[in-house]
Amino acid sequence: MPKNTIYDLRDQLISGRVSRRQFLKRAGAIGISAAATSTLLASATAAAASRKSGGTLRVALSSGGQTDSLDPTKFLSSGDYCRGFTIYNPLVALDRNMQAIPALAESWESNATADEWVFSLRKGVTFSNGKDFTSADVIYSLQRHLRPESESPGKPLLEQVTEMKADGTHVVRMKTAMPNADLPVLFTQPQFMISQEGEEEFANPSGTGGFILKEYQVGIYMLAERNPNFWGESYLDAIELHTNVDATARMNAMMAGEYDIGTSVDRKLIDLVNRAPGVEVVASASGQHTNLSIMCDRDPTSNNDLRLALKYSIPREQVIQNAFKGYGMIGNDHQVPPTDPFYCDDIPQRTFDPDKARHHLKKSGMEGSSIILYTSDQAVSGSEAIALIYAEGAKASGIDLQVQVSPPGSYWSKVWMQVPLCVSGWDPRPTADLMLTIANKSDGSWNETAWGSEHFDELLVAARGETDAAKRKEMYCEMQRLLHDSGGVGMLGFYDLIDSRRDNVVGFDPHPAGYNRNAFFSTEISFA
Repeated sequence: MPKNTIYDLRDQLISGRVSRRQFLKRAGAIGISAAATSTLLASATAAAASRKSGGTLRVALSSGGQTDSLDPTKFLSSGDYCRGFTIYNPLVALDRNMQAIPALAESWESNATADEWVFSLRKGVTFSNGKDFTSADVIYSLQRHLRPESESPGKPLLEQVTEMKADGTHVVRMKTAMPNADLPVLFTQPQFMISQEGEEEFANPSGTGGFILKEYQVGIYMLAERNPNFWGESYLDAIELHTNVDATARMNAMMAGEYDIGTSVDRKLIDLVNRAPGVEVVASASGQHTNLSIMCDRDPTSNNDLRLALKYSIPREQVIQNAFKGYGMIGNDHQVPPTDPFYCDDIPQRTFDPDKARHHLKKSGMEGSSIILYTSDQAVSGSEAIALIYAEGAKASGIDLQVQVSPPGSYWSKVWMQVPLCVSGWDPRPTADLMLTIANKSDGSWNETAWGSEHFDELLVAARGETDAAKRKEMYCEMQRLLHDSGGVGMLGFYDLIDSRRDNVVGFDPHPAGYNRNAFFSTEISFA
């Protein structure tokens, strides 16, 4: 798999392969925010610190409510994911380079065409009730998503697996409808955590994770204590997960010492949290982003010269510094972030260039016209401010953007994919394939710009089945170049994921998928 992400650089710094100065220089070269770089430097230093066992970790979760569940097939929120990864394990986990690493599956391999897979499971693993973990538990857990009555968010993803069978007690064989070199990454999804064969009620489920459920109040609280028979390494005696959805109240309690970790820091509160004694902000460079959705199938934005004029008018650095408060990365008019191993750094970075914008605006025949830019904070928090920054920058290009804030509650149904130009936002996805497919495939239901390219669609399929990493990267580079040159994505920026920790918490380090998609979140943490 190709390397050269910020998380590779962190590992190189820890191992002494690069100096601190080289780390800072290279991080800046790939567009990583100073805030995220600073957090990674701190985590690299902490990585060398001695670990202490014991203690109870108190975590404030930003999401939760009466739809919360301990049934993985019903996981919907980041709170569900965090609770799940505390008591369960998936087959496969994501490391900080967004690479698939072993969890309950210790290894896997495919045939030459990547449509048949063999997963070898860990031996000697037990559930918290003492039952041995076997391939039957894997088959049962995954098949629950595919039941006719299932409403699991993971069901559409898993339907590509056409055959799934046990080969003895510790081997699972699978076949897919078409080649997919990313299949192991599929099983990092939180919904695909492994529960015990026969479990249906999930009132007091048994898992293979680092902690055993002791108390659970839906939408409010969970207590889990250390699993003495956990197959891996863990440090804490217990974890308390508190649901606190009010951003200000959550951070006030964090600064008052009521929590050890406070998730999802509102950007308006970052400076306040940073000044609080004993509290640190944790910034994770990620694929979460906000972008211009420029429709390619209707006037006036069907004209590619107008789309290019709009892209050259994005004051990218200003958006990152003012709207993102410095916690983000500039983008290059496609959805693959610099943290992704398939990010193409061969494409010249498109910058704010009013002269080029005016050139393309003139070619489009749209000089002197007004264009409505629709926005709403329902799309992404801060979208209204971002739209105003962009509109002001576009004036230098001679583009008259009229910002229209849409009423709350109807943005996704009445604006997104309905108007020629609007602000959009996306959560990160675990692979470049998944992000590019969802947002750009010609017949995709979420192809938000209605851009279509037969060649792009062919590359998607070819790259998905290519097992040679270098060849795959060439294909993903070509896809990113197609979007950059003619697509409808104007990338406003990639957000850092912002959380907070007390300064005696070790191991709560940046992760591009976020703490809630880190399968080893609960077992990596200790107190200093």
